[in-house]
Amino acid sequence: MAFRMLLAAYKTHGSDVIFNPPKPTGTFRVELASWAIKNNASNTEVAAKFGYVGIAQIVQWKKIYSKLGPNGLLSIQKGRKPKMPKEKQKTQKQPSGLTKEENRLAQLEDQILRLQIENEALKLLASIRQRTDNSQK
Repeated sequence: MAFRMLLAAYKTHGSDVIFNPPKPTGTFRVELASWAIKNNASNTEVAAKFGYVGIAQIVQWKKIYSKLGPNGLLSIQKGRKPKMPKEKQKTQKQPSGLTKEENRLAQLEDQILRLQIENEALKLLASIRQRTDNSQK
């Protein structure tokens, strides 16, 4: 089925479908889903008309359009939903139950550790440079 869709899209839109597929913007999704539903079109027919071959997305967009209408497709955001809400992410970074002084002390300890690591890295880099300079002489 995916091959048929790709073939139909290629016949209509050429190789541009493969190397530069259409960007699924909100208006594109609405246009595609509404046309597919109104015309009772198969996924292959949709691919031929729009040059888009994402079967799973087409099926999902048609379902969303049927349930929520065009606004449902316009509100789709790209990417995965975060596993943890933002409020929890912020609270996990700071240990709970610590006073301001304890938090400041923890920040300073982290800073010291970063600086120590950076210092060791710079020493190692200088040592490597010195070895390469000596070997080139």
